[in-house]
Amino acid sequence: MTHVTVDPLPAPAPEPPFGYLDAVGGQPILPVASTAWQAAAAQAWSDPARLHHAGRRAGLVLDAARASIAASLGVRSADVFFTSSGPTSVGIAIQGLLDAGSERRIIASSVESLAVLSPARRWASELELVPVSGTGQLDIAAFATALASPAGLACVQAANAEVGTRQPTAAAYDLAQASGVPLLVHAVQVIGRGAVPQNWDVLCASARDWGGPAGVGILVVRPAVRWRPDENPDRGWVGGFPDIAGAAAAATALEYLQPSAEAEARRQFDLTARIRAELPTLATGITVTGDPEDRLPHVVTFTCTGVTGEVLVQELDRHGISVASGSACTSDTRMPSQVLEAMGIAGEASVRVSLPYGVTDATVGAFLTALPAALQAARSGT
Repeated sequence: MTHVTVDPLPAPAPEPPFGYLDAVGGQPILPVASTAWQAAAAQAWSDPARLHHAGRRAGLVLDAARASIAASLGVRSADVFFTSSGPTSVGIAIQGLLDAGSERRIIASSVESLAVLSPARRWASELELVPVSGTGQLDIAAFATALASPAGLACVQAANAEVGTRQPTAAAYDLAQASGVPLLVHAVQVIGRGAVPQNWDVLCASARDWGGPAGVGILVVRPAVRWRPDENPDRGWVGGFPDIAGAAAAATALEYLQPSAEAEARRQFDLTARIRAELPTLATGITVTGDPEDRLPHVVTFTCTGVTGEVLVQELDRHGISVASGSACTSDTRMPSQVLEAMGIAGEASVRVSLPYGVTDATVGAFLTALPAALQAARSGT
């Protein structure tokens, strides 16, 4: 297999710490985003709703960030809203969509993240979870059957951030449109990693996924969609006082990545293909999960027998390798992964590797070199 060693990202390219392979858990803010944040913080510190000079200047910076995000996503500025996080965007979207309609039943895939499932359970009259295949892909026939009964909303993630499998959002959107049900797509870990999905009524995302600040979420609502937020958006920001510097940093990070996103995705796809191919050869009891081809370019999850995921993560950390155990939403709570359970592989210890922007071949090689010894130590308890 040929490995691409040249980083296609333009200067100033990110420099993730050596050994760091947990992009889903967070990654360094891009240098261009840090610069944008500092510039905006120095200029746009006033309330953008004020009519004085400082307020108008702050409003212009916020408007520019909104227009930039819209251009990157291929939508209208008026349809873009900022929030304080990705999960906040999802919650605001679900509540607002249900409040604007007459039906409160929600249909969702069984591998949605807790960012979707928690607010859905809170505000829906009924939540129907649609099964997935053994690789984690939505059963589109079962989704069609679920849509045969009245519903106020359907939720299908663009891709599963735990195992990397992409979802058939185009087919799901066509079915939802035919049934008159709005489709919410949670684009976690997708934007900035290639083409932006376009088959949706409402799109939710987090700026931290593309190297922006963690405290900025994106919510995009198509013009024809009925949506009633709990509070009026303040010049495109929903919920609390606008973080204008954060919005500017988020927009700048996405502008920086978009031109080279496809090239970086191909490079990282090759790296994760290498990981997927070599993992089963390194030790017994390793099984790679998720779709081998129709997947995110930077995520690999594998299960191990005879060890807990947490212990293996700690052993790898002793070797200078940072990875994650289980779901990003459940690893701290010791809850089993509902994603693996839905895929029919519950009970296995899982480890997720996710490549940050600018990751090097050397870091991937160091992980593959360290894994056998770390796994042996974890299994033996030494």
